[in-house]
Amino acid sequence: MIKGIYILLVAVLLVACDSNRLYEKNISIDNDVWSLGQIPSFEFENTDTVSDVNLIINVRHSSIYPFSNLWLFIHTLSPSGSTHVDTLEAALSQKDGKWLGDGLGDIWDLQLPFKTIQLNESGTYRFKIEQAMRHGNLSKIELLTGVMEIGLRIENVE
Repeated sequence: MIKGIYILLVAVLLVACDSNRLYEKNISIDNDVWSLGQIPSFEFENTDTVSDVNLIINVRHSSIYPFSNLWLFIHTLSPSGSTHVDTLEAALSQKDGKWLGDGLGDIWDLQLPFKTIQLNESGTYRFKIEQAMRHGNLSKIELLTGVMEIGLRIENVE
């Protein structure tokens, strides 16, 4: 019982210490196989139209992920309806094959800085993250194995 209370107290303190976080959500990828048709979507209610924020992409993958990088299309839809698409290449491993990020067993977590931006409209921003992996100049990779979760974190710039 005392051990459970201690763990709960530590968890509460860790969450409370993360004062820069404005938003964070992770979405599980079905069966750890990211299909082209699954496009995780995130909604952030913006009230601060003056300050810059950091956009960070969270990736959780397993050691069976077959590539050293991950290409993403990140769609941003503003409250007024304007859209913007960015492309992000994320390195998931070093050249020697060693996985980057924090690992536990065969599961790896990375937080990938995407960009610093001013969300200059109040209201709901929608972000959609689409996997954009290809076989070189060949076809799209329809089913990308080993990706467990994709997430978005928005935090205040320190």
